[in-house]
Amino acid sequence: MTQMASLAGAGLAGLQQLLAPSAEGTDTPVSEAPVDDQLRLLAVLTPILRTLLDTIAGSVTTSPVRATLLALLTEDVARLIGRAQIVAAGKIEDSDAHTLKEAPLAELHRIHANLTGFIEGTASLPADQCNGQGTKMLFRDATEMVKDQLHLSFSQSKQRLATRDLLLPRAGFNGVPVAPRFPRLSTVFNNGSADPAQVAQAAQRLLALQPGIDAQTCPEEAAELIEGQVAESLLTRNAIGTGNLLKSISARLDAQALERGESRMQPHLGLSFKSRQARGYIWEMCTDLAGHERLSKLADQLANPRSGFGKAKNAPSTPDTETNDGGQPPLPGFPDDGPAPAAPTIPAWAIDPDVPEDQRPRAGFTDVGREFSMPEPAPELVALPGESTAEARQRAKARALLQFLFDSMRYGADGDGKDAPAMPLKPNVDLIVTISWDSLVGKLNDPGITARNNLVSAGYVRRLACTANIIPAVLGSKSEPLDLGRKQRFFSRAQRRAMLLRDKGCINPGCTMAAHRCEANHIKPWYLGGETNLSNGGLLCPVCHASFHAGHFRIEVVDAIPYVLQSVARDPEQRLRRNWVFHPEAESLA
Repeated sequence: MTQMASLAGAGLAGLQQLLAPSAEGTDTPVSEAPVDDQLRLLAVLTPILRTLLDTIAGSVTTSPVRATLLALLTEDVARLIGRAQIVAAGKIEDSDAHTLKEAPLAELHRIHANLTGFIEGTASLPADQCNGQGTKMLFRDATEMVKDQLHLSFSQSKQRLATRDLLLPRAGFNGVPVAPRFPRLSTVFNNGSADPAQVAQAAQRLLALQPGIDAQTCPEEAAELIEGQVAESLLTRNAIGTGNLLKSISARLDAQALERGESRMQPHLGLSFKSRQARGYIWEMCTDLAGHERLSKLADQLANPRSGFGKAKNAPSTPDTETNDGGQPPLPGFPDDGPAPAAPTIPAWAIDPDVPEDQRPRAGFTDVGREFSMPEPAPELVALPGESTAEARQRAKARALLQFLFDSMRYGADGDGKDAPAMPLKPNVDLIVTISWDSLVGKLNDPGITARNNLVSAGYVRRLACTANIIPAVLGSKSEPLDLGRKQRFFSRAQRRAMLLRDKGCINPGCTMAAHRCEANHIKPWYLGGETNLSNGGLLCPVCHASFHAGHFRIEVVDAIPYVLQSVARDPEQRLRRNWVFHPEAESLA
Protein backbone atom coordinates (compact mmCIF):
# COMPACT_ATOMS: atom_id res chain seq x y z
CA MET A 1 0.00 0.00 0.00
CA THR A 2 1.37 3.44 -0.93
CA GLN A 3 1.95 6.15 1.64
CA MET A 4 -0.97 8.18 0.23
CA ALA A 5 -3.32 5.19 0.54
CA SER A 6 -2.07 4.58 4.09
CA LEU A 7 -2.74 8.20 5.04
CA ALA A 8 -6.23 8.03 3.55
CA GLY A 9 -6.97 4.77 5.39
CA ALA A 10 -5.70 6.15 8.67
CA GLY A 11 -7.79 9.29 8.28
CA LEU A 12 -10.96 7.32 7.60
CA ALA A 13 -10.21 4.99 10.51
CA GLY A 14 -9.83 8.01 12.77
CA LEU A 15 -13.17 9.39 11.63
CA GLN A 16 -14.74 5.99 12.17
CA GLN A 17 -13.42 5.91 15.75
CA LEU A 18 -14.81 9.39 16.40
CA LEU A 19 -18.24 8.37 15.14
CA ALA A 20 -18.31 5.12 17.16
CA PRO A 21 -15.72 5.42 19.98
CA SER A 22 -17.10 2.47 21.91
CA ALA A 23 -17.33 0.12 18.94
CA GLU A 24 -15.22 -2.97 19.03
CA GLY A 25 -12.80 -3.90 16.27
CA THR A 26 -11.78 -0.36 15.35
CA ASP A 27 -8.77 -1.80 13.56
CA THR A 28 -11.10 -3.18 10.88
CA PRO A 29 -10.45 -1.43 7.52
CA VAL A 30 -13.18 0.91 6.41
CA SER A 31 -13.69 -1.19 3.28
CA GLU A 32 -14.73 -4.11 5.50
CA ALA A 33 -17.03 -2.07 7.75
CA PRO A 34 -20.82 -2.31 7.34
CA VAL A 35 -22.09 -0.21 4.45
CA ASP A 36 -24.17 1.96 6.82
CA ASP A 37 -20.98 2.93 8.67
CA GLN A 38 -19.33 3.78 5.37
CA LEU A 39 -22.28 5.99 4.46
CA ARG A 40 -21.94 7.76 7.84
CA LEU A 41 -18.34 8.58 6.97
CA LEU A 42 -19.43 9.98 3.62
CA ALA A 43 -22.13 12.05 5.33
CA VAL A 44 -19.66 13.63 7.75
CA LEU A 45 -17.13 14.39 5.00
CA THR A 46 -19.48 17.00 3.50
CA PRO A 47 -19.45 19.44 6.47
CA ILE A 48 -15.74 18.72 7.01
CA LEU A 49 -14.93 19.63 3.42
CA ARG A 50 -17.11 22.75 3.50
CA THR A 51 -15.52 23.98 6.73
CA LEU A 52 -12.01 23.24 5.50
CA LEU A 53 -12.47 24.99 2.16
CA ASP A 54 -14.05 28.08 3.76
CA THR A 55 -11.29 28.24 6.37
CA ILE A 56 -8.52 28.00 3.78
CA ALA A 57 -10.20 30.54 1.52
CA GLY A 58 -10.34 32.96 4.44
CA SER A 59 -6.66 32.41 5.25
CA VAL A 60 -5.33 32.62 1.68
CA THR A 61 -5.36 36.36 1.10
CA THR A 62 -1.95 37.54 -0.09
CA SER A 63 -0.18 34.35 -1.14
CA PRO A 64 -0.61 33.62 -4.88
CA VAL A 65 1.15 30.25 -4.45
CA ARG A 66 -1.36 29.04 -1.86
CA ALA A 67 -4.30 30.54 -3.75
CA THR A 68 -3.24 28.63 -6.87
CA LEU A 69 -2.85 25.37 -4.93
CA LEU A 70 -6.31 25.90 -3.41
CA ALA A 71 -7.77 26.26 -6.92
CA LEU A 72 -5.96 23.11 -8.12
CA LEU A 73 -7.08 21.03 -5.13
CA THR A 74 -10.65 22.30 -5.40
CA GLU A 75 -10.70 21.31 -9.07
CA ASP A 76 -9.53 17.82 -8.05
CA VAL A 77 -12.44 17.61 -5.59
CA ALA A 78 -14.90 18.81 -8.25
CA ARG A 79 -13.68 16.17 -10.71
CA LEU A 80 -13.95 13.50 -8.04
CA ILE A 81 -17.52 14.53 -7.28
CA GLY A 82 -18.37 14.68 -10.99
CA ARG A 83 -17.28 11.08 -11.42
CA ALA A 84 -19.08 10.07 -8.20
CA GLN A 85 -22.35 11.50 -9.55
CA ILE A 86 -22.13 9.18 -12.55
CA VAL A 87 -21.26 6.19 -10.35
CA ALA A 88 -24.15 6.92 -7.97
CA ALA A 89 -26.65 7.26 -10.81
CA GLY A 90 -25.50 3.88 -12.10
CA LYS A 91 -26.03 2.31 -8.67
CA ILE A 92 -29.64 3.55 -8.69
CA GLU A 93 -30.17 1.68 -11.93
CA ASP A 94 -28.27 -1.45 -10.82
CA SER A 95 -30.21 -1.74 -7.56
CA ASP A 96 -33.63 -1.09 -9.17
CA ALA A 97 -34.06 1.78 -6.72
CA HIS A 98 -36.99 3.08 -8.77
CA THR A 99 -39.08 0.21 -7.30
CA LEU A 100 -38.82 1.57 -3.72
CA LYS A 101 -42.08 2.04 -1.88
CA GLU A 102 -43.15 5.45 -0.62
CA ALA A 103 -42.56 4.82 3.11
CA PRO A 104 -38.81 4.04 3.01
CA LEU A 105 -38.24 6.81 0.48
CA ALA A 106 -39.99 9.36 2.72
CA GLU A 107 -37.87 8.18 5.68
CA LEU A 108 -34.70 8.59 3.61
CA HIS A 109 -35.62 12.20 2.85
CA ARG A 110 -36.27 12.87 6.52
CA ILE A 111 -32.84 11.49 7.45
CA HIS A 112 -31.12 13.41 4.63
CA ALA A 113 -32.71 16.68 5.75
CA ASN A 114 -31.10 16.25 9.20
CA LEU A 115 -28.00 14.07 8.98
CA THR A 116 -26.88 14.63 12.59
CA GLY A 117 -28.81 11.67 13.95
CA PHE A 118 -27.60 9.38 11.17
CA ILE A 119 -23.97 10.45 11.63
CA GLU A 120 -24.17 9.93 15.38
CA GLY A 121 -25.80 6.54 14.93
CA THR A 122 -29.08 7.40 16.67
CA ALA A 123 -31.06 7.17 13.43
CA SER A 124 -31.00 4.06 11.27
CA LEU A 125 -31.76 3.64 7.63
CA PRO A 126 -35.12 2.10 6.77
CA ALA A 127 -35.36 -1.43 5.44
CA ASP A 128 -35.52 -2.00 1.69
CA GLN A 129 -39.21 -2.24 0.74
CA CYS A 130 -39.87 -2.48 -2.98
CA ASN A 131 -42.95 -2.81 -5.14
CA GLY A 132 -43.34 -6.14 -6.84
CA GLN A 133 -43.65 -6.75 -10.55
CA GLY A 134 -47.00 -5.74 -11.98
CA THR A 135 -47.73 -3.16 -9.27
CA LYS A 136 -47.84 0.62 -9.60
CA MET A 137 -44.35 2.11 -9.18
CA LEU A 138 -43.50 5.60 -7.94
CA PHE A 139 -41.13 5.97 -10.90
CA ARG A 140 -41.24 4.43 -14.33
CA ASP A 141 -37.51 3.70 -14.45
CA ALA A 142 -34.12 4.77 -13.09
CA THR A 143 -33.96 7.77 -15.39
CA GLU A 144 -37.18 9.20 -13.98
CA MET A 145 -36.07 8.54 -10.40
CA VAL A 146 -32.71 10.27 -10.88
CA LYS A 147 -34.51 13.23 -12.48
CA ASP A 148 -37.05 13.53 -9.69
CA GLN A 149 -34.92 12.78 -6.63
CA LEU A 150 -31.84 14.78 -7.67
CA HIS A 151 -33.85 17.67 -9.18
CA LEU A 152 -32.33 17.33 -12.66
CA SER A 153 -33.79 17.77 -16.10
CA PHE A 154 -34.73 14.66 -18.05
CA SER A 155 -31.78 15.15 -20.41
CA GLN A 156 -29.34 15.51 -17.49
CA SER A 157 -30.65 12.35 -15.88
CA LYS A 158 -30.49 10.40 -19.12
CA GLN A 159 -26.98 11.69 -19.83
CA ARG A 160 -25.65 10.50 -16.45
CA LEU A 161 -26.89 6.98 -17.00
CA ALA A 162 -25.69 6.95 -20.61
CA THR A 163 -22.26 8.15 -19.49
CA ARG A 164 -22.07 5.31 -16.99
CA ASP A 165 -22.66 2.81 -19.81
CA LEU A 166 -19.96 4.40 -21.96
CA LEU A 167 -17.22 4.99 -19.40
CA LEU A 168 -17.67 2.64 -16.43
CA PRO A 169 -17.65 -1.16 -16.16
CA ARG A 170 -20.97 -2.66 -15.11
CA ALA A 171 -22.87 -5.90 -14.81
CA GLY A 172 -25.13 -6.95 -17.65
CA PHE A 173 -28.70 -8.17 -17.27
CA ASN A 174 -27.44 -11.72 -16.73
CA GLY A 175 -24.68 -10.71 -14.32
CA VAL A 176 -21.88 -10.95 -16.89
CA PRO A 177 -19.38 -8.05 -16.52
CA VAL A 178 -19.61 -5.47 -19.32
CA ALA A 179 -16.51 -3.43 -20.14
CA PRO A 180 -16.83 0.32 -20.81
CA ARG A 181 -17.53 1.24 -24.43
CA PHE A 182 -14.50 3.55 -24.59
CA PRO A 183 -11.66 2.13 -22.45
CA ARG A 184 -9.16 4.94 -23.16
CA LEU A 185 -11.69 7.60 -22.20
CA SER A 186 -12.67 5.47 -19.20
CA THR A 187 -9.09 5.67 -17.90
CA VAL A 188 -9.09 9.47 -18.22
CA PHE A 189 -12.51 9.64 -16.56
CA ASN A 190 -11.56 7.46 -13.59
CA ASN A 191 -8.16 8.92 -12.74
CA GLY A 192 -9.53 12.46 -12.43
CA SER A 193 -7.05 13.98 -14.89
CA ALA A 194 -9.75 15.76 -16.91
CA ASP A 195 -13.13 17.36 -16.32
CA PRO A 196 -15.69 14.50 -16.12
CA ALA A 197 -18.27 16.58 -17.96
CA GLN A 198 -15.89 17.12 -20.89
CA VAL A 199 -14.98 13.42 -20.97
CA ALA A 200 -18.67 12.48 -20.97
CA GLN A 201 -19.41 14.94 -23.78
CA ALA A 202 -16.48 13.59 -25.81
CA ALA A 203 -17.76 10.03 -25.33
CA GLN A 204 -21.22 11.02 -26.57
CA ARG A 205 -19.75 12.68 -29.64
CA LEU A 206 -17.55 9.67 -30.35
CA LEU A 207 -20.64 7.49 -30.17
CA ALA A 208 -22.34 9.73 -32.73
CA LEU A 209 -19.32 9.29 -35.04
CA GLN A 210 -19.60 5.50 -34.97
CA PRO A 211 -21.43 5.16 -38.34
CA GLY A 212 -18.59 7.02 -40.06
CA ILE A 213 -15.98 4.91 -38.25
CA ASP A 214 -17.76 1.70 -39.26
CA ALA A 215 -17.54 2.80 -42.90
CA GLN A 216 -13.71 2.92 -42.80
CA THR A 217 -11.56 0.18 -44.31
CA CYS A 218 -10.37 -0.99 -40.87
CA PRO A 219 -13.03 0.18 -38.38
CA GLU A 220 -11.28 -1.26 -35.31
CA GLU A 221 -7.99 0.49 -36.07
CA ALA A 222 -9.75 3.73 -36.92
CA ALA A 223 -11.79 3.62 -33.69
CA GLU A 224 -8.70 2.95 -31.57
CA LEU A 225 -6.74 5.75 -33.26
CA ILE A 226 -9.53 8.30 -32.92
CA GLU A 227 -10.25 7.41 -29.29
CA GLY A 228 -6.54 7.76 -28.50
CA GLN A 229 -6.42 11.21 -30.12
CA VAL A 230 -9.47 12.37 -28.16
CA ALA A 231 -8.09 10.98 -24.88
CA GLU A 232 -4.79 12.80 -25.43
CA SER A 233 -6.66 16.00 -26.25
CA LEU A 234 -8.68 15.80 -23.01
CA LEU A 235 -5.43 15.60 -21.04
CA THR A 236 -3.56 18.41 -22.77
CA ARG A 237 -6.16 20.80 -24.21
CA ASN A 238 -9.25 22.66 -23.12
CA ALA A 239 -12.83 22.18 -24.34
CA ILE A 240 -12.24 24.35 -27.43
CA GLY A 241 -9.28 22.25 -28.56
CA THR A 242 -11.09 18.95 -28.05
CA GLY A 243 -14.17 20.31 -29.81
CA ASN A 244 -12.09 21.39 -32.81
CA LEU A 245 -10.48 17.96 -32.96
CA LEU A 246 -13.84 16.20 -32.94
CA LYS A 247 -15.17 18.59 -35.57
CA SER A 248 -12.17 17.84 -37.79
CA ILE A 249 -12.58 14.07 -37.30
CA SER A 250 -16.29 14.31 -38.10
CA ALA A 251 -15.60 16.17 -41.35
CA ARG A 252 -12.98 13.62 -42.34
CA LEU A 253 -15.31 10.68 -41.69
CA ASP A 254 -18.30 12.18 -43.48
CA ALA A 255 -17.17 14.51 -46.24
CA GLN A 256 -20.78 14.98 -47.43
CA ALA A 257 -22.03 16.37 -44.10
CA LEU A 258 -20.65 19.86 -44.77
CA GLU A 259 -22.16 19.86 -48.25
CA ARG A 260 -25.58 18.94 -46.87
CA GLY A 261 -25.40 21.64 -44.21
CA GLU A 262 -24.42 24.30 -46.73
CA SER A 263 -27.27 23.28 -49.02
CA ARG A 264 -29.77 23.72 -46.18
CA MET A 265 -28.52 27.29 -45.66
CA GLN A 266 -29.10 28.50 -49.21
CA PRO A 267 -32.89 29.07 -49.13
CA HIS A 268 -32.59 31.24 -46.00
CA LEU A 269 -29.84 33.65 -47.07
CA GLY A 270 -30.82 37.28 -47.27
CA LEU A 271 -31.41 40.58 -45.49
CA SER A 272 -34.95 41.50 -44.50
CA PHE A 273 -36.75 44.10 -42.43
CA LYS A 274 -38.43 42.68 -39.33
CA SER A 275 -39.96 45.44 -37.26
CA ARG A 276 -39.73 48.97 -35.94
CA GLN A 277 -39.14 49.14 -32.23
CA ALA A 278 -38.33 51.87 -29.73
CA ARG A 279 -34.63 50.97 -29.97
CA GLY A 280 -34.61 51.29 -33.78
CA TYR A 281 -35.43 49.57 -37.03
CA ILE A 282 -34.74 45.85 -36.81
CA TRP A 283 -33.29 44.07 -39.82
CA GLU A 284 -32.29 40.41 -39.89
CA MET A 285 -29.35 39.10 -41.89
CA CYS A 286 -28.77 35.44 -42.67
CA THR A 287 -25.50 34.68 -44.46
CA ASP A 288 -23.39 31.70 -45.45
CA LEU A 289 -19.89 30.83 -44.29
CA ALA A 290 -18.18 33.21 -46.72
CA GLY A 291 -20.27 36.14 -45.48
CA HIS A 292 -19.71 35.13 -41.86
CA GLU A 293 -15.94 34.99 -42.39
CA ARG A 294 -15.81 38.41 -44.05
CA LEU A 295 -18.09 40.11 -41.52
CA SER A 296 -16.21 38.61 -38.58
CA LYS A 297 -12.86 39.70 -39.95
CA LEU A 298 -14.22 43.15 -40.75
CA ALA A 299 -15.70 43.53 -37.24
CA ASP A 300 -12.40 42.51 -35.61
CA GLN A 301 -10.42 45.01 -37.68
CA LEU A 302 -12.87 47.82 -36.99
CA ALA A 303 -12.64 47.11 -33.25
CA ASN A 304 -8.83 47.11 -33.30
CA PRO A 305 -7.70 50.44 -31.78
CA ARG A 306 -4.37 50.17 -33.62
CA SER A 307 -6.06 50.09 -37.00
CA GLY A 308 -7.13 53.03 -39.15
CA PHE A 309 -9.86 51.01 -40.86
CA GLY A 310 -13.26 52.63 -40.77
CA LYS A 311 -11.82 56.07 -40.01
CA ALA A 312 -11.60 59.00 -42.36
CA LYS A 313 -8.46 59.00 -44.48
CA ASN A 314 -7.17 62.19 -42.88
CA ALA A 315 -7.78 60.90 -39.34
CA PRO A 316 -4.64 60.14 -37.31
CA SER A 317 -4.10 56.51 -36.44
CA THR A 318 -1.33 54.23 -35.35
CA PRO A 319 0.37 52.46 -38.28
CA ASP A 320 -1.21 49.08 -38.75
CA THR A 321 1.28 46.26 -39.05
CA GLU A 322 -1.37 43.90 -40.37
CA THR A 323 -2.24 45.57 -43.67
CA ASN A 324 0.81 47.51 -44.77
CA ASP A 325 1.93 46.29 -48.17
CA GLY A 326 5.33 45.49 -46.77
CA GLY A 327 3.86 43.50 -43.91
CA GLN A 328 5.40 45.98 -41.41
CA PRO A 329 5.39 49.79 -41.18
CA PRO A 330 8.54 51.48 -42.54
CA LEU A 331 11.05 52.78 -40.05
CA PRO A 332 11.23 56.58 -39.82
CA GLY A 333 14.17 57.91 -41.83
CA PHE A 334 15.02 54.54 -43.41
CA PRO A 335 15.49 54.60 -47.19
CA ASP A 336 13.77 52.02 -49.36
CA ASP A 337 17.10 50.54 -50.37
CA GLY A 338 20.69 50.70 -49.28
CA PRO A 339 22.14 50.13 -45.80
CA ALA A 340 20.11 51.24 -42.84
CA PRO A 341 21.54 54.00 -40.63
CA ALA A 342 22.83 53.02 -37.24
CA ALA A 343 20.22 53.02 -34.54
CA PRO A 344 20.77 55.32 -31.58
CA THR A 345 22.40 53.67 -28.60
CA ILE A 346 20.98 53.69 -25.12
CA PRO A 347 22.76 55.58 -22.30
CA ALA A 348 25.97 54.08 -20.96
CA TRP A 349 24.56 53.84 -17.43
CA ALA A 350 21.87 51.44 -18.73
CA ILE A 351 24.35 48.98 -20.26
CA ASP A 352 26.28 46.17 -18.65
CA PRO A 353 29.91 46.97 -19.48
CA ASP A 354 30.65 43.26 -19.96
CA VAL A 355 28.21 43.02 -22.90
CA PRO A 356 29.99 43.31 -26.29
CA GLU A 357 29.18 46.39 -28.34
CA ASP A 358 27.45 44.46 -31.14
CA GLN A 359 25.12 42.72 -28.67
CA ARG A 360 23.94 45.79 -26.77
CA PRO A 361 20.27 46.78 -27.12
CA ARG A 362 19.22 49.80 -29.11
CA ALA A 363 16.66 52.48 -28.48
CA GLY A 364 13.10 51.25 -28.48
CA PHE A 365 14.01 47.82 -27.02
CA THR A 366 12.33 45.43 -29.48
CA ASP A 367 11.78 48.00 -32.27
CA VAL A 368 15.29 48.21 -33.71
CA GLY A 369 16.26 51.71 -34.68
CA ARG A 370 12.87 53.24 -34.04
CA GLU A 371 12.39 56.04 -31.58
CA PHE A 372 9.88 55.00 -28.94
CA SER A 373 6.48 56.66 -29.09
CA MET A 374 3.21 55.88 -27.41
CA PRO A 375 0.41 54.69 -29.72
CA GLU A 376 -2.67 56.76 -30.23
CA PRO A 377 -5.05 56.20 -27.30
CA ALA A 378 -8.20 54.27 -28.08
CA PRO A 379 -11.40 56.34 -28.03
CA GLU A 380 -13.03 56.46 -24.63
CA LEU A 381 -15.62 53.75 -24.13
CA VAL A 382 -18.79 55.07 -22.49
CA ALA A 383 -21.05 52.45 -20.94
CA LEU A 384 -24.79 52.95 -20.71
CA PRO A 385 -26.52 52.74 -17.30
CA GLY A 386 -26.51 49.12 -16.15
CA GLU A 387 -24.18 48.08 -18.97
CA SER A 388 -20.94 46.21 -18.30
CA THR A 389 -17.66 47.13 -19.97
CA ALA A 390 -17.81 43.97 -22.12
CA GLU A 391 -21.36 44.82 -23.26
CA ALA A 392 -20.32 48.40 -24.08
CA ARG A 393 -17.36 47.13 -26.09
CA GLN A 394 -19.61 44.72 -28.02
CA ARG A 395 -22.11 47.52 -28.71
CA ALA A 396 -19.36 49.80 -30.02
CA LYS A 397 -18.06 47.00 -32.22
CA ALA A 398 -21.53 46.37 -33.69
CA ARG A 399 -22.08 50.07 -34.33
CA ALA A 400 -18.74 50.42 -36.12
CA LEU A 401 -19.60 47.46 -38.33
CA LEU A 402 -23.01 48.95 -39.20
CA GLN A 403 -21.45 52.31 -40.04
CA PHE A 404 -18.87 50.68 -42.29
CA LEU A 405 -21.56 48.75 -44.16
CA PHE A 406 -23.41 52.01 -44.88
CA ASP A 407 -20.17 53.72 -45.92
CA SER A 408 -19.53 50.81 -48.28
CA MET A 409 -23.01 51.29 -49.77
CA ARG A 410 -22.18 54.95 -50.42
CA TYR A 411 -18.92 53.93 -52.03
CA GLY A 412 -20.40 51.26 -54.27
CA ALA A 413 -23.91 52.50 -55.02
CA ASP A 414 -23.88 56.28 -54.60
CA GLY A 415 -20.84 56.89 -56.79
CA ASP A 416 -18.49 58.40 -54.21
CA GLY A 417 -15.03 58.63 -55.75
CA LYS A 418 -12.27 56.24 -54.77
CA ASP A 419 -10.22 59.06 -53.29
CA ALA A 420 -13.02 60.94 -51.58
CA PRO A 421 -11.57 62.24 -48.30
CA ALA A 422 -14.73 61.50 -46.34
CA MET A 423 -14.64 57.82 -47.14
CA PRO A 424 -13.10 55.51 -44.53
CA LEU A 425 -9.96 53.52 -45.10
CA LYS A 426 -10.62 50.09 -46.56
CA PRO A 427 -9.81 46.93 -44.57
CA ASN A 428 -8.42 43.64 -45.78
CA VAL A 429 -11.36 41.22 -45.79
CA ASP A 430 -10.02 38.60 -48.16
CA LEU A 431 -11.62 35.18 -47.73
CA ILE A 432 -8.73 32.72 -47.44
CA VAL A 433 -9.49 29.01 -47.68
CA THR A 434 -6.84 26.31 -47.51
CA ILE A 435 -7.64 23.15 -49.47
CA SER A 436 -5.61 20.49 -51.25
CA TRP A 437 -5.24 20.63 -55.02
CA ASP A 438 -6.73 17.14 -55.40
CA SER A 439 -9.89 18.25 -53.57
CA LEU A 440 -10.11 21.48 -55.55
CA VAL A 441 -10.03 19.67 -58.90
CA GLY A 442 -12.42 16.92 -57.72
CA LYS A 443 -10.07 13.97 -57.25
CA LEU A 444 -10.78 13.98 -53.52
CA ASN A 445 -13.56 15.44 -51.41
CA ASP A 446 -11.64 16.50 -48.31
CA PRO A 447 -12.95 19.75 -46.77
CA GLY A 448 -11.09 23.04 -46.76
CA ILE A 449 -10.54 25.29 -43.76
CA THR A 450 -10.94 29.05 -43.48
CA ALA A 451 -8.70 31.53 -41.70
CA ARG A 452 -11.07 31.46 -38.71
CA ASN A 453 -10.82 27.67 -38.46
CA ASN A 454 -14.23 26.89 -39.97
CA LEU A 455 -14.56 23.82 -42.14
CA VAL A 456 -15.99 24.28 -45.63
CA SER A 457 -16.93 21.58 -48.11
CA ALA A 458 -14.85 20.94 -51.21
CA GLY A 459 -17.90 21.58 -53.40
CA TYR A 460 -18.43 25.02 -51.90
CA VAL A 461 -14.77 25.91 -52.47
CA ARG A 462 -15.06 24.82 -56.12
CA ARG A 463 -18.11 27.05 -56.61
CA LEU A 464 -16.33 29.92 -54.85
CA ALA A 465 -13.28 29.48 -57.09
CA CYS A 466 -15.44 30.26 -60.15
CA THR A 467 -15.91 33.88 -59.03
CA ALA A 468 -12.95 34.55 -56.71
CA ASN A 469 -9.33 35.44 -57.26
CA ILE A 470 -7.18 32.41 -56.46
CA ILE A 471 -3.64 32.72 -55.12
CA PRO A 472 -2.02 29.28 -55.35
CA ALA A 473 0.46 28.24 -52.67
CA VAL A 474 2.39 24.99 -52.81
CA LEU A 475 2.36 23.24 -49.45
CA GLY A 476 4.50 20.29 -48.41
CA SER A 477 3.28 17.13 -46.75
CA LYS A 478 3.31 18.79 -43.32
CA SER A 479 1.63 22.01 -44.52
CA GLU A 480 4.87 24.00 -44.73
CA PRO A 481 4.81 26.66 -47.49
CA LEU A 482 7.49 25.91 -50.06
CA ASP A 483 7.51 28.62 -52.72
CA LEU A 484 6.61 31.93 -51.03
CA GLY A 485 8.71 34.62 -49.44
CA ARG A 486 11.94 36.55 -50.02
CA LYS A 487 14.76 37.84 -47.86
CA GLN A 488 14.32 41.40 -46.51
CA ARG A 489 14.09 43.26 -43.20
CA PHE A 490 10.31 43.00 -42.84
CA PHE A 491 8.10 40.11 -43.85
CA SER A 492 6.37 40.74 -47.16
CA ARG A 493 2.67 40.45 -47.76
CA ALA A 494 3.25 37.18 -49.59
CA GLN A 495 5.21 35.80 -46.65
CA ARG A 496 2.49 36.81 -44.20
CA ARG A 497 -0.07 35.10 -46.41
CA ALA A 498 2.09 31.98 -46.35
CA MET A 499 2.28 32.14 -42.54
CA LEU A 500 -1.49 32.42 -42.42
CA LEU A 501 -1.80 29.27 -44.52
CA ARG A 502 0.65 27.42 -42.30
CA ASP A 503 -0.13 28.75 -38.79
CA LYS A 504 -3.82 29.79 -39.18
CA GLY A 505 -3.51 31.93 -36.04
CA CYS A 506 -1.24 32.63 -33.09
CA ILE A 507 1.19 29.70 -32.74
CA ASN A 508 1.17 29.73 -28.92
CA PRO A 509 -0.85 26.64 -27.79
CA GLY A 510 -4.24 27.61 -26.39
CA CYS A 511 -4.33 31.13 -27.84
CA THR A 512 -7.46 31.76 -29.94
CA MET A 513 -6.32 34.94 -31.73
CA ALA A 514 -7.07 34.74 -35.46
CA ALA A 515 -4.27 35.19 -37.99
CA HIS A 516 -5.28 38.64 -39.20
CA ARG A 517 -4.94 39.95 -35.62
CA CYS A 518 -1.42 38.54 -35.25
CA GLU A 519 2.03 39.95 -35.94
CA ALA A 520 4.77 38.33 -38.01
CA ASN A 521 7.59 37.59 -35.57
CA HIS A 522 11.23 36.69 -36.21
CA ILE A 523 11.99 33.55 -34.16
CA LYS A 524 15.68 34.44 -34.16
CA PRO A 525 15.68 38.25 -33.92
CA TRP A 526 16.72 40.12 -37.06
CA TYR A 527 19.22 42.24 -35.16
CA LEU A 528 20.93 39.04 -33.98
CA GLY A 529 21.33 37.72 -37.51
CA GLY A 530 17.93 36.09 -37.98
CA GLU A 531 16.80 35.90 -41.59
CA THR A 532 13.47 37.12 -42.91
CA ASN A 533 12.20 33.83 -44.28
CA LEU A 534 9.33 31.53 -43.46
CA SER A 535 11.41 29.06 -41.49
CA ASN A 536 12.38 31.90 -39.13
CA GLY A 537 8.93 33.43 -38.82
CA GLY A 538 5.69 32.71 -37.01
CA LEU A 539 2.44 34.48 -36.19
CA LEU A 540 2.01 35.73 -32.61
CA CYS A 541 -0.74 37.90 -31.19
CA PRO A 542 0.48 41.09 -29.44
CA VAL A 543 0.19 39.55 -25.96
CA CYS A 544 2.02 36.33 -26.87
CA HIS A 545 4.56 38.36 -28.86
CA ALA A 546 5.45 40.29 -25.73
CA SER A 547 5.56 37.06 -23.70
CA PHE A 548 7.94 35.50 -26.23
CA HIS A 549 10.37 38.40 -25.99
CA ALA A 550 10.08 38.25 -22.20
CA GLY A 551 11.30 34.64 -22.34
CA HIS A 552 8.09 32.95 -21.17
CA PHE A 553 8.26 30.33 -23.94
CA ARG A 554 10.55 29.19 -26.74
CA ILE A 555 9.89 28.54 -30.41
CA GLU A 556 11.66 25.74 -32.27
CA VAL A 557 11.28 25.01 -35.98
CA VAL A 558 10.89 21.37 -36.98
CA ASP A 559 10.60 20.59 -40.71
CA ALA A 560 9.83 24.26 -41.44
CA ILE A 561 6.96 24.23 -38.90
CA PRO A 562 7.22 26.39 -35.72
CA TYR A 563 6.55 24.51 -32.48
CA VAL A 564 6.28 26.08 -29.04
CA LEU A 565 7.96 24.83 -25.87
CA GLN A 566 6.12 26.41 -22.96
CA SER A 567 7.48 26.82 -19.44
CA VAL A 568 7.40 23.94 -16.98
CA ALA A 569 4.57 25.64 -15.10
CA ARG A 570 2.41 25.69 -18.24
CA ASP A 571 3.52 22.34 -19.65
CA PRO A 572 5.04 19.92 -17.12
CA GLU A 573 5.58 17.32 -19.88
CA GLN A 574 7.88 19.75 -21.76
CA ARG A 575 6.83 18.74 -25.26
CA LEU A 576 6.96 20.76 -28.47
CA ARG A 577 3.39 21.60 -29.47
CA ARG A 578 1.50 23.37 -32.22
CA ASN A 579 -1.51 25.45 -31.32
CA TRP A 580 -4.25 22.83 -30.96
CA VAL A 581 -6.95 25.49 -31.43
CA PHE A 582 -6.01 25.81 -35.11
CA HIS A 583 -4.31 22.43 -35.59
CA PRO A 584 -6.42 19.98 -33.59
CA GLU A 585 -4.85 16.88 -35.14
CA ALA A 586 -1.21 17.97 -34.75
CA GLU A 587 0.79 15.66 -32.48
CA SER A 588 3.22 16.94 -29.87
CA LEU A 589 6.93 16.18 -30.19
CA ALA A 590 9.27 15.00 -27.46
